[in-house]
Amino acid sequence: MYTQPTQPTEQSIRLITRADDAGSARTADRAILDAIEGGIVRNVSLMAVGPTIEHAAELLAGRRDVCFGIHGTLNAEWTDVRWGPILGAAKVPSLVEPDTGMFTPTPAHFLNRAPAVEEVMAELQAQLDRLRSLGFHISYADSHMVFEWAIPQIAEPFDRWCEREGIRNYKRYSKLLPETASGSDKVSNPVDALITRLKHAEPGQYLIVGHPGYDEADMRAFGNADYKSEQVVADRINERLLFMREDVLAIVKERGIVPIRYDEANEL
Repeated sequence: MYTQPTQPTEQSIRLITRADDAGSARTADRAILDAIEGGIVRNVSLMAVGPTIEHAAELLAGRRDVCFGIHGTLNAEWTDVRWGPILGAAKVPSLVEPDTGMFTPTPAHFLNRAPAVEEVMAELQAQLDRLRSLGFHISYADSHMVFEWAIPQIAEPFDRWCEREGIRNYKRYSKLLPETASGSDKVSNPVDALITRLKHAEPGQYLIVGHPGYDEADMRAFGNADYKSEQVVADRINERLLFMREDVLAIVKERGIVPIRYDEANEL
């Protein structure tokens, strides 16, 4: 694993480094492992409904050097790779497509057909229980595709649920690494853009999120009409490199940036 350069102080840049979608594909699971062992990933968000969540558990569940979170999932965005609720369509009918029993593609569907809050929370509990049964110690909760923007009525129940389950609500810790004043990081390669942001960042606590991957068959199965497979693969390769390219590691070391876990983070 990449060696942390220093211990955090009030003048440090503390960076919550999070890899999402573990359990979505074997390729994703391995890329996340590589970004832990060869990079700065300190938090892994797990898709309990993903087709390879057991594979993710085999690779990751025993680790104590990263913080695991439930990547609460209520949507299935890809055309050829779909997932549905742990509880089954009959128990949470407001969360699924009536004809397939799978989750709807995007949170925008909830604007036209609001899901039942009790079904949302029951499914999230089932997902959490599934992850714990696989041996994961869950320390935080976040959301796949940020579904809560389309279901604002779940904010309070979600917060109460996190407190009851002893897990951190990511919303309380999520300050994204800011863009540079010049905006030059908007037009460059995503990894180059990250380096630019890290060079100019002021002391404080920030979050970076990526979905690590490789160009392999199961990753190429991801895609839809608006987000083609080729672009998905290219983006996920870059999002792996966000955490482990040599020049990223060099700027982290140069500036004394400290990658941290959610269970080490300060509430904002």
